[in-house]
Amino acid sequence: MFAFYAREAWRSFHQHRGLATTGVLALTAALTLSGVFLLLAHNAEIALRLIGDRRELVAYLRDDVTSADRDTLIARLNDLYGTVTYVSKDQAWEEFKQEIGNDPLLEGVNENPLPASLRVKLRPELLNAAAMDEAAKQVKEFPEVEDVRYGAEWVQRLDELSGAIGRAAVGVGAVVGLAILFILYNTIRLSVMARRPQVEIMSRLGAADRFIATPFVLEAVAQALFASLLALGALFALQQAVASRLAAIVFFSPLWIAGFLGATVALAWFAASLALSRVLRAVGP
Repeated sequence: MFAFYAREAWRSFHQHRGLATTGVLALTAALTLSGVFLLLAHNAEIALRLIGDRRELVAYLRDDVTSADRDTLIARLNDLYGTVTYVSKDQAWEEFKQEIGNDPLLEGVNENPLPASLRVKLRPELLNAAAMDEAAKQVKEFPEVEDVRYGAEWVQRLDELSGAIGRAAVGVGAVVGLAILFILYNTIRLSVMARRPQVEIMSRLGAADRFIATPFVLEAVAQALFASLLALGALFALQQAVASRLAAIVFFSPLWIAGFLGATVALAWFAASLALSRVLRAVGP
């Protein structure tokens, strides 16, 4: 039965290849434009994830903390918040000197004023502004800790940027989804109307709507799948060209590609079913 449906879908495509080609080209253009934005959003997500992985909470220790108390605190923070790295006073001073360079003012400093600290690389579920703020308050309650810093304003802006990118991706996806629905709806509707006499004959002979509609649905799905593959090919060529000249832009992961193809096919199926339900009611007995 599927072979019959596929053969009928190919016959319809071949008989109305001008209309089908126009639909495929329009779909390819819409999917390519959306793919450009999704590719940028994908790379922005990767960059934000890398930046987020580097977020850390720094707990400055009191000068009178003993080694035993420090080790106990490190164990507690490891259990509660993430991976802890101890930075001694001497290490902090060396890092400070490397950051500012050979400043003559450092020669006048007789004693290291910097405290020892614990740098906490937080677990993934704590890498947001609200969770980091709560963690900072809790860590500050430990008696061995004098102060806690984590760059609250910077973390807040990073979360806002991540949210904005997510909302923009949803908005673009909605617009492209409507464009795909519109293109496929009209393409399938015109294709069915072009074969109206055949559809009417099958309907009057008692053929079920599903039997009549399936070839057209397969045709729409095939067009959408072919257009999405063309769009992915164009996006890959664009990514390679940009990556070789300007920056290392990463192409979609297999999961993103599967989602891109799956969403396009699902929209094609829905648009074709919607168009056919209306057309078949119009041409039915």
